[in-house]
Amino acid sequence: MSKTIKELAEELNVSKQTIQYHYQRLPAKYRQKDSVGKNIINAESERIIRSKVAKPLATKNHQNIDKEEMKGDKEDNRIIADLKLVIAEIKADRDKQITTKDRQIDNLTKLLDQSQQLQLMAEQKLAQYQALSTKASSEESPDNPTTSTKSKHKWWPFG
Repeated sequence: MSKTIKELAEELNVSKQTIQYHYQRLPAKYRQKDSVGKNIINAESERIIRSKVAKPLATKNHQNIDKEEMKGDKEDNRIIADLKLVIAEIKADRDKQITTKDRQIDNLTKLLDQSQQLQLMAEQKLAQYQALSTKASSEESPDNPTTSTKSKHKWWPFG
């Protein structure tokens, strides 16, 4: 059954120009005209044109699917890139916090060391004071012959 270019274009859901393009590239034996001079597409011509139009449609559909997948991939890649940036910011923040904590630990260690040195110095001074105090009190005790003589005998002749 013969069809017109318009009928085949509507059937294949393509433009008349697409069918016309493929029809004109058919060998002459496949191109026919009706009594009024319109191009007629017979069964063999239709098969050839369908094969040429169907492949690009399949390719277009495949390309559309690929484009949709690529859009999805691009969006996924954008999301991944955004997440990588967030992770990098979190790592930088963590590193900054760790550096701050390290400085605080160093300062506290120095303060503890200074405190221990001051405590040691205080204990040494206390020990020195106690030693001097003990020495001074032992010099004043009545058991000490030097002190007792001095306190009993006065150096002035009066008295």
